[in-house]
Amino acid sequence: MVYVSAATKPFTQMGLRELLLKARTHNTSAGATGLLLYHKLSFFQILEGHAEDVTTLFSRIERDPRHDRVMLLSRKDAAERNFGAWSMGFVAVEQAAANPPGFVRLLEARSSFLDLQDDSELVAKLIDGFQEGRWRQSIE
Repeated sequence: MVYVSAATKPFTQMGLRELLLKARTHNTSAGATGLLLYHKLSFFQILEGHAEDVTTLFSRIERDPRHDRVMLLSRKDAAERNFGAWSMGFVAVEQAAANPPGFVRLLEARSSFLDLQDDSELVAKLIDGFQEGRWRQSIE
């Protein structure tokens, strides 16, 4: 499942770190893996796992008051997980040099995204679209 949303307020680096830790805890208990991008009040997230678990997790995310304008971009079954080793990988599109563990600079990591299994072309287009601003939503 791939969705985008708008943060209701800006996140500091500490706030993003706390969000990442909570997401990893919830995703691990739900058996979900994935990727989370954040850029200028916008979130882009890929969730993977059993359909029922991901749907339950997504329903919880939709009710989270830290963001709104949740828009589902893609939902499909896949033979394998693309981010199976990540309880929640986090990519900061524009981030300071001192990144906390789990943060990846998008431009440096992008080649690994292009090696995704199943519909890697779609995922690459979605990530590129987010980076270029096509999928961003923000409250200003």
